[in-house]
Amino acid sequence: MSRRRRHPARRAALAAGARAALPSLPAVAVWGVVTGVAMVKLGLALATSLGMTFIVYSGTSQLAVLPLMATGTAVLTMVLAAALAGLRFVVYSAVLSRHLARVPLPLRLGTCFLTIDGPLAVLMQAQARGTLVQRVALLNGANLVTAAVWCGSSVLGIALASLLPLGPELGFLAVLALLAFAVPMLQGRPAWSAAVASVAVAVAAADWPHRLGTFAAVLAGVAAALWMSPRPPAAPQAQPEQAG
Repeated sequence: MSRRRRHPARRAALAAGARAALPSLPAVAVWGVVTGVAMVKLGLALATSLGMTFIVYSGTSQLAVLPLMATGTAVLTMVLAAALAGLRFVVYSAVLSRHLARVPLPLRLGTCFLTIDGPLAVLMQAQARGTLVQRVALLNGANLVTAAVWCGSSVLGIALASLLPLGPELGFLAVLALLAFAVPMLQGRPAWSAAVASVAVAVAAADWPHRLGTFAAVLAGVAAALWMSPRPPAAPQAQPEQAG
């Protein structure tokens, strides 16, 4: 395919990815505002809050680390907490590897950094339609609009933190936002297994100290998804040659 023909196809896929991400953007905006407010309410400076928004780029990891930062917990413990909160990205990387293995390294790194729940759902719904260039462009179209809404809403939450209470009402909106993220991704046995396992462990471990129940639920969900994921067929064994 000529470059002249490939570029319009790439632009069309970018636009299609952006359109496909639109239904998830209200949830992204709510989650971003809640995270922005929480960072300021827990005592983070403006520069630190903005840095976490643009560099960490993960509401779950940020909210897992914030209480630890407020109490002066050791840095290693905070890094471990953020890693555990982001364990779902281990599963995401297995999905992305099928599409990004032959993509140039700079584009691969940028795409992986920006890919969160909503854009990955867009890619999963597209399955194997289109060329590799079109699938990557579709994913990045969803990535770009999601990143813009996330960063903008987080900055808005930081700016309006003094006007918005960090109470049960705002927390309930955050829960609804997470549900809006999660429900469209419940497709197939691995996703449902992860959901059932994580919910069961979260309920059973709700009273564990230091939010360890949340981390245990994440581990259970990732383990269940990996266990239920289809295995590649084993390579056939070579038959020994007959002597003679």
